[in-house]
Amino acid sequence: MRPIQQIESLLDGLSPDELLALIEHIARRLRLHEERKPQPLHGIWREKFPEDADIDTTLKEVRHQWQEDFKEFDE
Repeated sequence: MRPIQQIESLLDGLSPDELLALIEHIARRLRLHEERKPQPLHGIWREKFPEDADIDTTLKEVRHQWQEDFKEFDE
């Protein structure tokens, strides 16, 4: 007997409430699996920034901006 036939045979013995509970359990399990699956950052952020964006320069500016802001308070 194929696995799917075994599963169908087991499903035939379940009540409607048990079937619904099983479906909910499977749906929860699938959602957890999808949440854990890492996504490639390149695909997620593609087209969010211009192609010619200089990430290194931008990060340097962000990391050192606080120093410029702090100088304003010293004066």
